[in-house]
Amino acid sequence: MSGSTLDEMDWNILDELQGDARVPFGDMARKLGISAEEAAARVKRMEDEGVITGYRADVDPRKAGYNISAIISVSTDGASRDQIINDALSNNPEVTSCWSVTGASDFLLEAHVPSLEFLEELLQDIGRHGRLTTSIVLPRYAKRKKILPPRESMTD
Repeated sequence: MSGSTLDEMDWNILDELQGDARVPFGDMARKLGISAEEAAARVKRMEDEGVITGYRADVDPRKAGYNISAIISVSTDGASRDQIINDALSNNPEVTSCWSVTGASDFLLEAHVPSLEFLEELLQDIGRHGRLTTSIVLPRYAKRKKILPPRESMTD
């Protein structure tokens, strides 16, 4: 299922679930003007088709003891890129996201660490795989939490 086959009600359901994945079907249905059975059936269909990939708790890294968040840009020499990234992820649970990207870097990693000293150790470990550029995420940042319906153009 591609985004273009989602109808307006599917997007409304996704909006509700992205706001609170624990919302009861009955509450969601009343808000959206449909039956609880239809809401449940639509959610099940989107789960089966891979639109909804899971449910999880959003954890504030700072309140969980990770005082520093960083984005680490990794530029490799192209050798064994898969092995490099698998090593970085499996050996470092502080790395919570990894993206293969185009441009000057090969990968972007998101990491959460308890201290600058820990970040330095993490960078030394990952740095053996390539050249790094690190950006500390400032405490006041906005993180978009919802996937919205695609626009036809930038002027929509």
